[in-house]
Amino acid sequence: MASTVRLAHSLLASCAVATTLGAFAAPALAQAVPQAATSTGVEDIIVSARRRAESIQDAPVAVTAISPRELTNLAAPDIRDLVGRTPNLVIDPVNAGPSAAAISIRGISFEDIEKSFDPAVGVLIDDVYIGTNTGQLLDFFDFESVEVLRGPQGTLFGRNTTAGVIRLQRTKPTGEFGVRAQGTIGNYGRRDLRLVVNTPKMGDLISFKGFWIRAQTDDFYDNQTLGKEYGGRRYDNFGVSARVETGDLDVVATWDRIDERTEIDQSATSQTGLDLICLQVPVPGVGLIRPTGIPNEQCDRNTRGDLYTTFSNVGGLAKNKGDNFTINAVLTLGDLNISSVTGWRSSNESVRQDFDSTSINFFDTNRVQTYRQFSQEFRVAGNLTDTIDFVTGFYYFNSNYTLDQTTFFGPFLQAAAGLPAQGGNLVDHDSKSTALFADVQWQITEQLRLSVGGRYTWDDKSIFNDFLKTGITALIANESASWSQFTPRASIDYSFGDQSNTLVYASYSQGYRAGGFNGRGQTAASARTPFDPETVDSFELGFKTEFWDSRITFNVAAFLTKYDNKQEEIVRPAPPPAGQETLVLNAATATIKGLEAEFRGRLAEGLNVFGSLGLLDAQYDEFETLVNGVVTDISNRDLRRTPDLSFAIGGDYTVPLGDFADLLLTGVFRHVSSLQTTIVGDPTDPTRNDPRGLAQPRDNLDASAGLIFDLGSERTARVSLFGRNLTDNRGLSSTLPVAGLFTFSAARPPRTWGLELGFDY
Repeated sequence: MASTVRLAHSLLASCAVATTLGAFAAPALAQAVPQAATSTGVEDIIVSARRRAESIQDAPVAVTAISPRELTNLAAPDIRDLVGRTPNLVIDPVNAGPSAAAISIRGISFEDIEKSFDPAVGVLIDDVYIGTNTGQLLDFFDFESVEVLRGPQGTLFGRNTTAGVIRLQRTKPTGEFGVRAQGTIGNYGRRDLRLVVNTPKMGDLISFKGFWIRAQTDDFYDNQTLGKEYGGRRYDNFGVSARVETGDLDVVATWDRIDERTEIDQSATSQTGLDLICLQVPVPGVGLIRPTGIPNEQCDRNTRGDLYTTFSNVGGLAKNKGDNFTINAVLTLGDLNISSVTGWRSSNESVRQDFDSTSINFFDTNRVQTYRQFSQEFRVAGNLTDTIDFVTGFYYFNSNYTLDQTTFFGPFLQAAAGLPAQGGNLVDHDSKSTALFADVQWQITEQLRLSVGGRYTWDDKSIFNDFLKTGITALIANESASWSQFTPRASIDYSFGDQSNTLVYASYSQGYRAGGFNGRGQTAASARTPFDPETVDSFELGFKTEFWDSRITFNVAAFLTKYDNKQEEIVRPAPPPAGQETLVLNAATATIKGLEAEFRGRLAEGLNVFGSLGLLDAQYDEFETLVNGVVTDISNRDLRRTPDLSFAIGGDYTVPLGDFADLLLTGVFRHVSSLQTTIVGDPTDPTRNDPRGLAQPRDNLDASAGLIFDLGSERTARVSLFGRNLTDNRGLSSTLPVAGLFTFSAARPPRTWGLELGFDY
């Protein structure tokens, strides 16, 4: 009740703040596909949040569209820069996998890199759903639009998702010769090069685009054991697109390759009396000793202290090579548009990681994985009558992954717990999803509109798990399971059509995430027993308006989410030879409610400002688990990555310097309040979260100053200085206590700065 009262007070206060800001600021949460603007108003933004091209102000959904140009101005490295700019969005890296992401939208998140689990947030690139958390930290270069859809997307976007969708669209071949190049140097060894080359159209039929990205950094951990800075990354992504345009047919085919090499390091945050690795025992005549051999200074390091000094003795390394192929085709037949999206993705990974994060041999792993996915979507869209339009289609997804994990146990675990020198498991996992969907929009009157939709999904999964690597049939899980679900969606909106151009809407949507098997189950029961699907029911009220001669847009959404059969990752002890296992269980139900506000505006010629605000109140309704063999109510724990408050405010100002150049000044301040990064319980009070997982508030200031030179014939050159996290806000990114054995944490990037040169020819 107290939290509900606090949220109500926060909502009232935030509405007052939002109204005030709307009157004095006018943020420009930038252009996905900008259209012609009035002489004084903001640019219109065309989005495809409902598989229909429409102004963001006319779409009765909570969607944020951010201009890749704005992100380029601030030297944003990847999609983490959406945090703060998008209400109730949190993105953190997961250093157990290459370019892996822990993404939370409206308090719903999932971060395990195990590929037998489906992401809660769908990341789509060129409308192809990425079926695993690894590879989701995408570089922003060469994208023409970035959209974040908040809330369940159970009808129109690829696989069902319970939290939302991040949708990125690459630029298409232009059919005209052009070169875009960008080079970046900065502290911590940042050295980036990005290049796009477009060819002229050949035979009035086909055109090509080639692209290459190299992002490289030395990172910021100071490893005392290895005697050097550790945590650097080298990322290459290159490929080619071909576009065929003939009559009513438009086809874009893209092949690209990813080659990534990332050093993995993390901080030791194990505590005496809580984690076995920091065990102390009294020895008569000697005093307290640590039988594991860990040095005293590597224990009892507070997660609010120096997370940037590390002690790992095994140089962690994540390597990934993969090929991706996408075909997007659109055929126009009169009033009908027929779309096809074909996607094939592959990755070959190896991840070596010292999980205990100390200078002793205690617990580390080597994971070798292959992953393949294929997806095919067909959509038909058009008008049934002058007042009714529709989108309907078919979706198919198939993936396979294999895992060969070797776990290395140190001398203490071998002697004290009876573990072997090595353990591990072999996994071969298949997943198939098929769906039919439809969405219909009825313009009842000129101002009143009704939309309804639904998707029926069939999911099939199977697993082969030699969970002890013995080859013994009795110790191998060979199981399969199937699920199906209908997920509806409905909305009604009313456009007042007055000078404020106000749209008011109410909507309901349901999201569904399939069940599955635990790819890291280490016992016969856990490896063979599937977990069930989870469902999310979301109710939303919102309004969108613009005023002051279209100089300001102001959008607000309030939502209530009911979360059933919530899938939670549980790390728990397991018998020898495993020691511990990570499982997904249908452990909880939850209620999440909140408020979101966004602003865009043009205050004067050349001056754009933007802002966003997110409020969350997330609580477990039911959450029971075994604690010391006793079923315990732990619903008092906080959900992971659910900050009470997040906001951003910023803008850009262009100063003409004669006829040859402009000075562009940009800046944004982003705040995310404290949040829990783990749902593991406090060993001293299992009804609450382990306090070591509490990440302190993030206050980041990013800014840049650039000169843009007009070279004529739409050619430009630019040079800019940038600074990111100028407040040098340091602290915790993630923490995981592992089954009473050890605890490790990761840190957020410190202040960075650099110089960027680029040109468009």
